[in-house]
Amino acid sequence: MQHDEQVALIRRALALIGTAGSERGEPATSPVARYLDPVRYEREVAMIFRQHPLALCPSAALAKAGDSFALDVAGLPLLLVRGEGGQVNGFINACRHRGARLQPPGRASQRALVCPYHSWTYGLDGALRGRPHGGDFPHAPPQHCTLARVPAGEALGFVWAIARVVDQAQGESAQLDLAPWLGRFGADLRSWGYDGWAPFHQREFANAANWKIPFEGNLETYHFQYAHRNSIAGLFHDNLLMADHDGRHQRLFLPKRSIESLRGQPKAAWQVGPHSNIIYYFFPATFILHEGDHANAFTVLPEGVDHSRVLGATLVPEMPQTEKSIGYWRKNVDSFWGALDEDFALGVSAQSTFASGANTVLHFGATECQAAKFHADVGAAIR
Repeated sequence: MQHDEQVALIRRALALIGTAGSERGEPATSPVARYLDPVRYEREVAMIFRQHPLALCPSAALAKAGDSFALDVAGLPLLLVRGEGGQVNGFINACRHRGARLQPPGRASQRALVCPYHSWTYGLDGALRGRPHGGDFPHAPPQHCTLARVPAGEALGFVWAIARVVDQAQGESAQLDLAPWLGRFGADLRSWGYDGWAPFHQREFANAANWKIPFEGNLETYHFQYAHRNSIAGLFHDNLLMADHDGRHQRLFLPKRSIESLRGQPKAAWQVGPHSNIIYYFFPATFILHEGDHANAFTVLPEGVDHSRVLGATLVPEMPQTEKSIGYWRKNVDSFWGALDEDFALGVSAQSTFASGANTVLHFGATECQAAKFHADVGAAIR
């Protein structure tokens, strides 16, 4: 982030603190059907999760050629593989012979992709390299049996992909150009060196709530003094955040109480890193929390109308080499997930009541307007 933009954010924060104010928008309601309707859910999967890039794993988790990661996204089995030339290739995880998955969910490393059913063997580029009794398939020449590609690419220390087959007939590239999609907020994170950051910690877990619920809780700070009273609340001003938008992406600036120490310092010395957390939300489902010297991130994947899966990672500029530095990063991981676990538990609690009929709508107050924008953007994407 350019220094003049850091100064502008700090000025906005100090002005709000000086008036005990907060940036506010229009109050809104959210129909409970958004979290329960199976027809709407299928539209979200088809029109959002099969059409937009998602951060699915850290780039450094696929460090060398043949490293791979298999997972299901929006009902499709994906396989992400580091190719011989260093690029990441994305495939549908399905053999072109009889459709068996080439790899079970999770990480692996191999020189070739081999189907466990009949040993059809593919290169890391997806091309069919061999098969037993190949002469029995004159109707299926090797060039017609390449693995189906999905758009994939790398940015900000992550591998991103879109859960759909590349339209090769229309000349679509299988390599995602992510810079235009990530926009100016992606440029912020690149300026801090994210492209070279590595995962210190990774976590994956099931979440018994609709995929939208975690973003509601992480696009407002109204809850901090109550939900996080025993964790992070003391670091931040009550119900104070500032928001900027780049299309459907959002950047939320959360000033820490320590930011007031900058009032008497020359502006040339102002830096946002030590005195704020900055949330970067990339539509539709990727959250990156910039914490100055590291980042915590997660992507939420829908697995049903009332349940989802969370892929989390902590990125650091370089992997620690001493017990002291390892302990420092472990403490940061524990702090982040300690607070996030509080959020996720409350989201699960809310989801468990939606079918009761007690509420037909939920209410977003004036300082929860970024959650309302999120829902408006989701709604626009499925129309």
